[in-house]
Amino acid sequence: MELFLVRHGQSVGNTLPDRDMPDSPLTEQGHAQAARVAIYLRDRGISAIYSSPLIRAMQSAQPLARLLGLPIQVMTALYEVREGSRFAGPSQQLLLEMVPEAVFEDTMETDGWECPGGDCPETVMRRAQDALRQLRACGEERIAVFCHGNFNEYLLREALGMASAAHIRFPQENTGVNHIVFGEHATKLMKLNDTGHLPKGAFERADRAAASPPGG
Repeated sequence: MELFLVRHGQSVGNTLPDRDMPDSPLTEQGHAQAARVAIYLRDRGISAIYSSPLIRAMQSAQPLARLLGLPIQVMTALYEVREGSRFAGPSQQLLLEMVPEAVFEDTMETDGWECPGGDCPETVMRRAQDALRQLRACGEERIAVFCHGNFNEYLLREALGMASAAHIRFPQENTGVNHIVFGEHATKLMKLNDTGHLPKGAFERADRAAASPPGG
């Protein structure tokens, strides 16, 4: 199975790092980045698209879903790391108005999914294990997953068999692509934070600070 793990495009929260905006939408620049990464991924043989339930990730997946004619399968476990307080996301109806390509898990609350907050490394590590297990069991050969800077790092460490090595970091640019191939005998990291689809100098280098919870 091949996994294309993508960080979302620039969000409003990325531009206001001092404000707690757990579920902010994409900026104009973020939408442009999402369109470019969709073109980059279009001919990779992707047969399934997954996304975090946060709107910036769903909006980032939308151009690829439209190009390929695929639904966006929303996986609640992919939400961004959040050490702060709990919050409730939009209702499924409101999310569908913004991203009609979305398909929700049966267990996701219709009136607004709940992010419990209070994350610590141990709980996030377990969530990354569960999320990766679900993705690998989906039965698809090549999948694209639109997620977040901090949680991507946990997924990468889990995929590479180094889940407890939190001191090893994988900085993630907006729409940076990580390409992982899971073979029978080995896991190969083919690309890490690939931003070759973006024009040089077209994004804020400051957005590299993927460790900032409000903009992850």
